[in-house]
Amino acid sequence: MPTAGRHEQETMMRIGELSERSGASPRSIRYYESVGLLTSARDGNGYRVFEADAVEQIAKIKLLLQVGLDIADIVAVLPCVGDPDALRCAQARRRFDEQITRIDRQQRVLARARSLLFELRSEGAAAAAVVSGESVRAVSGNLTVGIH
Repeated sequence: MPTAGRHEQETMMRIGELSERSGASPRSIRYYESVGLLTSARDGNGYRVFEADAVEQIAKIKLLLQVGLDIADIVAVLPCVGDPDALRCAQARRRFDEQITRIDRQQRVLARARSLLFELRSEGAAAAAVVSGESVRAVSGNLTVGIH
């Protein structure tokens, strides 16, 4: 029969294993820990060790990053992911609604950029392409490019 200490050791993993299991780099894991998104303990050799649920926590962090939230927002809303009754969930819902509005706006802008590209491709010029004060942004590779 394993001792409690042995069971605890089996549920803990070092940063390398957590990186492999979660797909996050050790550098990202250390950063998530530094901003309070993850917690660790130290083993007898001084290495960081993480609970098994850190893999799921990183999956939630990655999901929130993918939908466009920044780290400060993730710190605020992460407790609500999977726990809609948490005290801070009203704030999280507001932040999610703001992000949805931002995405909707980006979709309209990208649709306009797409339309302009088709016009340029077919007609060689985009008559009245940019209305005064309107900004068209399009994604080019990993960069966001603004056309004013």
